[in-house]
Amino acid sequence: MSLTALAIKSLKNKEGKPYTDYLDGNGLKVRVTRAGHKSYLYRYKINGKPFEYTIGAVDDLSLSDARKEHASLVSQVKAGRNPKLERDLKTQSVHAVPTVKDFAETYIQRYAKPKKKSWLEDDRQLKADVIPALGSLRIDAVKRAHVIALLDRKEDAGAMVARNRLLSLLSKYFAFALERGLVELNPVTGIKRLTEESRNRVLSDNEIKLFWHWLHSNKCDFATNSALKLALITGQRVDEVCSIREEHIQGDWWLLPDSKNSLPHTVFLCEMAKQIIDELRPHSRKGYLLINGKGAAKDSASLPKAMKESSIEWESEPKPTPHDLRRTCITGISCLGFSRLVQDKVANHIDSSVGGIYDRNDYAKEKQQAMEAWERKLSEIIHGQASSNVLTFRQA
Repeated sequence: MSLTALAIKSLKNKEGKPYTDYLDGNGLKVRVTRAGHKSYLYRYKINGKPFEYTIGAVDDLSLSDARKEHASLVSQVKAGRNPKLERDLKTQSVHAVPTVKDFAETYIQRYAKPKKKSWLEDDRQLKADVIPALGSLRIDAVKRAHVIALLDRKEDAGAMVARNRLLSLLSKYFAFALERGLVELNPVTGIKRLTEESRNRVLSDNEIKLFWHWLHSNKCDFATNSALKLALITGQRVDEVCSIREEHIQGDWWLLPDSKNSLPHTVFLCEMAKQIIDELRPHSRKGYLLINGKGAAKDSASLPKAMKESSIEWESEPKPTPHDLRRTCITGISCLGFSRLVQDKVANHIDSSVGGIYDRNDYAKEKQQAMEAWERKLSEIIHGQASSNVLTFRQA
């Protein structure tokens, strides 16, 4: 017997069962739960397998409308379709698309960490620039206009380098989302980099002395202090300095098995560098020598802020950055008479010339000579005397 609207109002759950079904005909029924909730369902079979499709709540849908929807569903099944499966797939597709904030964690864990030494900088940029502005948007809802608005903020602030770095990050972020089938198009594609003014900032001898004494004034934390010193002494990239591990220190050499250019690299550690490393060892965690206040590896992103906020009266503009410490070291080696080849070997620059391709000399002797000469020069600048085997870093 077919149901009526009046009869449906009086339907009740029987004997406290999880639910009781009342048939209307041809698979359409009303289900009453133990809590008294009533809904229209369509029960059907495909290849002998039963399916149930919830049409809607009785409170939200009239019997007449439920029968119309039921008739449409019956037609779909006769045509070989499975309405429940189709709706489930559609629902899963909607819920599977994450927000920009949620996908940021996936990007860091599955792409940036395994493939980029600078993944901490990606994480910092996402949290500082992207998530506050776009975090609540579904990733497939981000348009080119959203990206341009973010980039314009950097450009308007005169931060062209930061603008281009953010562009590069967003390009990789959405390319990874495209690869995983979460977006149909990369909204960053076609947005051009802006021209950056090449930096040539090198610290003068007096600025080196002021900088070193500022570090000793305890204005920044121990890990930041040590990282900035090592960047100036060794001339290595700050990301690599902050990632230095105990297992990579072998005697007088620091071994970088996977540097920025994906090539193994060795750095000679002069006495100044080794003393800093010895001071770091008691504070190491999980093999990392440079640790932040939370016991994790030091984030190189904190170093520019420390230098920017320093009280040093620099002799010229712009204010130096941590990367300028690397440039100062390599320039210092050049001024000491070492060839461009030796400079490149110390800095781990790729030599793409024909000679560089066939030259497999590791230049360990030359790198050691260059770093020892640079140590003597630094000691003369800072202390007014050449380096001895043991240097005192802490002021009395």
